[in-house]
Amino acid sequence: MTRTDIPTQTIECTCKHCAAFAERKGLAFPLRAEVNEKMAGAIATNARGRHSLVQKAHQPPFGRMDDMQAKFGPWVA
Repeated sequence: MTRTDIPTQTIECTCKHCAAFAERKGLAFPLRAEVNEKMAGAIATNARGRHSLVQKAHQPPFGRMDDMQAKFGPWVA
């Protein structure tokens, strides 16, 4: 269920790690994530914060690793 009463903002990450992940998974680059405005204001003020939020949005559900992560470990920040 998606809540519509919380204002959200789209953030994107264009770092080399996200580029490699997007290429490996066949996703559109730059990777984007929808976060609420308070979270964006607090964390997404710099590149590392934006990467962290985008990475969390694109990780497999319930902490499962994809094939590449299972072989080489989780992708790094």
